[in-house]
Amino acid sequence: MLHNQDLEKLNKIQLIEHLGVVQKNYFRIFAGPVIFLILLLLPVIWPDFYLEWQESGALGMLIWMTWWWVEGSVHVAITALVPLFVTAIFPIAPAAEVVEVYSNPIVFLIAGSCLIGATWKRWGLGKRISLNLLVLVGNKVRSQVWIWFILSAFISGFIADTITAAVFVPVAASLLSFSGFDTNSKVWESGSATAILLAVAWGASIGSLFTPIGGGQNLVIYEFLGELKGSSVSFYRWFVNLAPFSLVLIPLVGCYLNYVVLRENPSLEGKEEFYKKELGHMGPLSRGELVSGLVFVIPVLAAFLHPIYEELLPWFEPPFLFFAAGFSLFFIPAERNENVLSFRAMKFFPINVLVVWPSALALAEVLEISGLAASIMELLRVFAGPLTFGVLLIFLGFVTFVTNISTNTASAALVIPIIIGMYVEQGLNPIPLVLALVAAVNLAFAIPSGNGCLAMASGYGLNLRTMFKHGLILSIITLLVATGLAYLLANYTAWWGVI
Repeated sequence: MLHNQDLEKLNKIQLIEHLGVVQKNYFRIFAGPVIFLILLLLPVIWPDFYLEWQESGALGMLIWMTWWWVEGSVHVAITALVPLFVTAIFPIAPAAEVVEVYSNPIVFLIAGSCLIGATWKRWGLGKRISLNLLVLVGNKVRSQVWIWFILSAFISGFIADTITAAVFVPVAASLLSFSGFDTNSKVWESGSATAILLAVAWGASIGSLFTPIGGGQNLVIYEFLGELKGSSVSFYRWFVNLAPFSLVLIPLVGCYLNYVVLRENPSLEGKEEFYKKELGHMGPLSRGELVSGLVFVIPVLAAFLHPIYEELLPWFEPPFLFFAAGFSLFFIPAERNENVLSFRAMKFFPINVLVVWPSALALAEVLEISGLAASIMELLRVFAGPLTFGVLLIFLGFVTFVTNISTNTASAALVIPIIIGMYVEQGLNPIPLVLALVAAVNLAFAIPSGNGCLAMASGYGLNLRTMFKHGLILSIITLLVATGLAYLLANYTAWWGVI
């Protein structure tokens, strides 16, 4: 227990970790709710304002949450409760419907991953994996960033972006913990630690676009394309149309992370001899390590094989398997008096991770129910037409914006059908534009609400200010590149846009 005199010696990030709110920053803290109230009342004060009060209130809540995430005087877990607080007092969206998103299947996926991750910390499996990775790749931060980025980008195309983050973020966090970044405040203050967590988050985000099973956002659009075609779209045709974007955007994001975000290339603590010595001290795998590792592998394999058994066992979904696997560890013995997962291990459970993603889903729900996204979308109807660079930039830009603020899956489900309707009404073929929009819904890099990958990493102390600043820049750069590539493919090739 820290006393007042001890708290006075802590910096801002350490204070947030211990207390949740930095009292001396109340002026900046209250800027968020004040902006919300101003926007909520603006349609009442100014009846000719374009947005309805519910839509304007939803916009205010978005700005409020983004400000608290970026400003950093309020703990991320407290910010996660804003949608519940707002909808309980102001009826911009039914509170009961907002609460329902907290039982989203992805929440069970994250909970299961965190339960298993806690056992890795308790029994040392995370440390063992980290030491082996440090021996194999080296302790240079840039090498670590590249390996985490490439692994995450490749795997996310096969087991979905959020599942990939759920698999790799706890392992990366274990490596950071072993390297001296054992608290969220230390991770926040370290450019190297933040870069490694961003490698997983951004890698899984951008790597998911080359297959339909790369995430919920891809599956939603895959269904829309099937409806437009009148039959199922082959994975091959999806890959052919999206591979050019993957081949360009994945290296671009990786290079930006490694040479712009990570300007220097420091070393993590220790040298190869030290890592090998530590491995020797750990001895052979303990029962706790072995069981927690095997129980982790089972849902991962199930996620890989899901397309094969999906029709036969439709209820056998990876998110619930992750949770079931984690829960089962409470009842599997590791030592004489302790099971693999116990209350002793639960002290390593990263509760922040569990609350960030549901709050992002709740924010998306409010934006959808309030009608904000649809109202803004109506302004774009006049631009529906042939795929010039300008038209592509407008539609891809809007979808990228909505993706970053309301989750990629919500963006795909909410916006893509409206755009398809605009083109069908005019007798135009929407398929090439929809394919280009697949890239746009995978360009979430800035705030935790963008997708489960960003939310997952944010819960482990990733510096949200760094992510917002560079994520915003990266979203703009990748948007321009994706727009240019889509323009060239749509107007100067005969094979692209055919499903």
